[in-house]
Amino acid sequence: MPFLRLRHRLAPGLLAFWLALLARVLPGLAEDSSKPPVASADLSSDVLNVGDKIRVTFGDITDPPAPLDTQIPESGSVTLHLGHKFNFRGERRDLLEQKIRDYYITNGLYKIITVSIEVPARPITVGGEVRSPNTYPHPGRLSILKAIDLAGGFTEFADRRKVRIIRNSKPIIVNCKKALDDPSKHDVEVFPGDKIQVDRRGLLPF
Repeated sequence: MPFLRLRHRLAPGLLAFWLALLARVLPGLAEDSSKPPVASADLSSDVLNVGDKIRVTFGDITDPPAPLDTQIPESGSVTLHLGHKFNFRGERRDLLEQKIRDYYITNGLYKIITVSIEVPARPITVGGEVRSPNTYPHPGRLSILKAIDLAGGFTEFADRRKVRIIRNSKPIIVNCKKALDDPSKHDVEVFPGDKIQVDRRGLLPF
């Protein structure tokens, strides 16, 4: 009888121990399963986008053309060696190198050719009424709200309704208040080379 009473006292304790252990282990497993593969974590920084300055070099051919230094236009289309056009916008650099190489070989233009695409630093500038105005590297995919966050966010004096993106010397006006309410419609994309200017609002606080 004493043994049975001891067993009844221990069983709930053991059950509670195992339940507590499972409660700690299972969330960790669920969290790990939801994480993206490590290999894809840095891909965004290698994706080409509008505004990127690029250098395209061809090698292993007779009389190779001079390296092409250009900037990806908004259309994304760049004309390369022998007048052939390729889309650069949204393409991963290494995969695009392979795609261009395969095109020249598959179409019988060359038996052997190498293609190299170099991308220098991709800065953007955020100035005006932000907490840390500065030049920042473009990470590969960036919206205007995320760019403002890079610069520490708006100051209390910022005019959030008329934030300017200066692109190719032309201003684009963005209402960041609307962007906060409806990001899919108003949180516009920021490209390498863009300058973001946040002006001070007037006397009215809205």
